[in-house]
Amino acid sequence: MRSAERKIIENIILINPLIYGLQDSIEKEQESVIADMTSPADKVIKKLYALDDRRIDLCNLKVLYGFIEDGLGEKFDLLRSCAACGAACDYYELAARQLVRAGYTLQKAEKEFSYLFKLIKRPRAARRYLPAHSAADATIGAT
Repeated sequence: MRSAERKIIENIILINPLIYGLQDSIEKEQESVIADMTSPADKVIKKLYALDDRRIDLCNLKVLYGFIEDGLGEKFDLLRSCAACGAACDYYELAARQLVRAGYTLQKAEKEFSYLFKLIKRPRAARRYLPAHSAADATIGAT
């Protein structure tokens, strides 16, 4: 498996701790968009649709993470530790097969979620979405 393909699986695993924080930020943004009584209705509706699309992407990432976790069983912890440090591992192929079972290819996942994966490359920005005192703090900084 190529390095770029491994990176997609790593990103799916590493973004998981951020999902709930990202969902909370979307909810807050939705509340402020709805509370904005000065914007034209069509702009408010477009913004709400965009926020819903982001929420759907987060749900899809959570499902993909679940498919990988369930498909690898006990091996998942080894894959997660490899993803955190960027090490090569035999389990990436198994994870890629789980994505296919979920209806995704690696390329499709990269295309749909690349804007979210960029958060992982910016640890300071990513930490804002982590729960307080999260064990994932070290994971985000390791990439």
